[in-house]
Amino acid sequence: MKKHILSAYRILSQVYADGTYSNMALNGDSVSDMSTKLVYGVLENDVKTEYIINSLADKKPQRAVSILLKIGVYALLNLTDVPQFAIVSECVEAAKAIGKGGAGGFINAVLKKVARCEFVLPDESSENYLSVTYSKPRWFVDKLTRQYGRETAVKILSAKSEHLEHIRVNGRLSSVGDVARRLERAKESYTLSEVGGIDARGTETVKRMFDEGRITYQSPSSMLAVQALTPKDGSQILDLCSAPGGKAVYISELCPHSTVYAGELHPHRINLIQKYKNRMHVPNVKAVQIDATKFKEEWQEKFDYILVDAPCSCFGTFLKHPDVFLSRGEEDILSLQATQKLILANAAQDLRRGGVLVYSTCTLFEEENGAVINTLSESFNTEHISAVDEIDGGKYKDNDGRVQILPHGTYDGFYIARLIKK
Repeated sequence: MKKHILSAYRILSQVYADGTYSNMALNGDSVSDMSTKLVYGVLENDVKTEYIINSLADKKPQRAVSILLKIGVYALLNLTDVPQFAIVSECVEAAKAIGKGGAGGFINAVLKKVARCEFVLPDESSENYLSVTYSKPRWFVDKLTRQYGRETAVKILSAKSEHLEHIRVNGRLSSVGDVARRLERAKESYTLSEVGGIDARGTETVKRMFDEGRITYQSPSSMLAVQALTPKDGSQILDLCSAPGGKAVYISELCPHSTVYAGELHPHRINLIQKYKNRMHVPNVKAVQIDATKFKEEWQEKFDYILVDAPCSCFGTFLKHPDVFLSRGEEDILSLQATQKLILANAAQDLRRGGVLVYSTCTLFEEENGAVINTLSESFNTEHISAVDEIDGGKYKDNDGRVQILPHGTYDGFYIARLIKK
């Protein structure tokens, strides 16, 4: 158990101390299933474990000790197949291994209290009940409740990740049937998704197909943003804020006779688009370095279709990226809104009359969504998004051109608006 705890500790140290995204930290050396479980368990339960530790400890622990305590608390409350005494003792041994042996007694005392359930969680009458119960920041819970109501907020907070990869098949090299048969030959389970993709485990078979460019990882919500655009082949198409390039590449497959312009600000993000399109064997995506917050005169009314997947707070991705709450806060929402409005205003000028603009974000809050597209209400109409009619049992069938997908399963929380220029 100690090796799994130490492995999880090293990964979590990168996340908590260095701000590394968990998926990037996990992509290093081979990581055991147990270590991965500990990493995601700690991140998904960060608020709850910190509440428990603070209620039992008489002093605030140093970061390294805090991480070990969070691993221990999560393991004690969730790993039923590992003896509790072993979890406590191995966390103490792990502290010695990282040079924190002096904190061993403190770790031992706190974790034994947890094992004996000497902590009290907030009851339903407490203002912290939802925050601690669902382990989300208090501001996030309060904001969800204000905008969605308590019932829907609880539905969002209680959503569970299936820890599956959603696969989009590269139609240039394979078909869904080809990929399904390859998974079957490898005796690996999968399900067909509602948006034309596949939900499967991230196994070696899947990773090989990814490296070959036969598939890519793309959430159903992200695919729906492209499907909402319904671009016609041969049209002039722009994908703004494009990196790493997944949506531009998908558009290019739907429109093989179009050149899809993929705009990004920074050179390293242009490189991400180039790598993506090269892996997927795409000839018709043109990566362009551009500051989307500034008007590009030569692009005025140049495009028939524009997709703006705006930079956002990303709070709709918390199922797959539970560490989003460590790197983003409530203050980011309004600061990002200003950027989103600038980008959207410029995109509106780049679009021809009668053209289609899709605005999307992977977040949940009105400030970054409806409040942004409302700035175009005088020059644009919204139009029904037929791409979402059949998903989630038809719950979005009566949409008015604006859809908020809530996070669940392999779906990210995503806002999609389809706009037609008057």
